[in-house]
Amino acid sequence: MEESNKLSLSDDQIEELCILADEAARKYVTSKISKNEVNDLVVSVNLEDAKELIVEIEVELSLSDLYAEEDARKLADEAVKSAFRAIDEYVKEVRCQPKT
Repeated sequence: MEESNKLSLSDDQIEELCILADEAARKYVTSKISKNEVNDLVVSVNLEDAKELIVEIEVELSLSDLYAEEDARKLADEAVKSAFRAIDEYVKEVRCQPKT
């Protein structure tokens, strides 16, 4: 999933945003299912800050045999949405800060 927004961030802010999105996606998954039932969880966050901020987030999730593949897909999609919500909150905070 990809979103774009006009905003210029520093390298530190971009790194912080990547970490924040990764943590939000992982936290979402582990809030819905036990870590013991997660076989594999890969979160990829790519940000490009040219004329506008472009964010790509992918969550690859493999669950134990107790769950259908569709369950893993739905949970991964919701984790991506959670990561984007975390990014939106961060961007709102950055925009509200006075420029120095």
